[in-house]
Amino acid sequence: MKNVLAIALLCLLSLSLAAAGQKTSKKGTVEDQIKEHEQNWAQATIKEGAAAVDQYEADDIIDTDPSGRVTDKAQDKIDLSSGDLKFQSIEVSDLKVHVYGNTAVAAGTSMTKGTYKGQDISGKYRFTDTWVKRNGKWQAVASQSTKIQR
Repeated sequence: MKNVLAIALLCLLSLSLAAAGQKTSKKGTVEDQIKEHEQNWAQATIKEGAAAVDQYEADDIIDTDPSGRVTDKAQDKIDLSSGDLKFQSIEVSDLKVHVYGNTAVAAGTSMTKGTYKGQDISGKYRFTDTWVKRNGKWQAVASQSTKIQR
């Protein structure tokens, strides 16, 4: 169950990805750029799997899933590359972004359809991602998600 929730967190982080690679607006506000990263990360997670982790997650990311399990970049890559974690869709919405210099905090909702080790992890989640701009590139350094119970 804990692994299923960890996977859901990835979805939310997933919260955020591009099929053809990381695409960042050269124009627009930082808020717009982070919103674009969130959308792109979600789509890249579906289409590119573990490659999306390399594009969007910092090497030192702290990832907390809905069960409270804490993972890192290496575990996120294993979950996706092994085929244990599979996403059919991730729809990110209700994004709000606050910027603090080279740090941004994004909070939103995702509707996720997927499985982890054959178990359905589909549902609606609330997430918070923290982004830091390092060497000219925005990277997710922390992510946390909670499944919304109906």
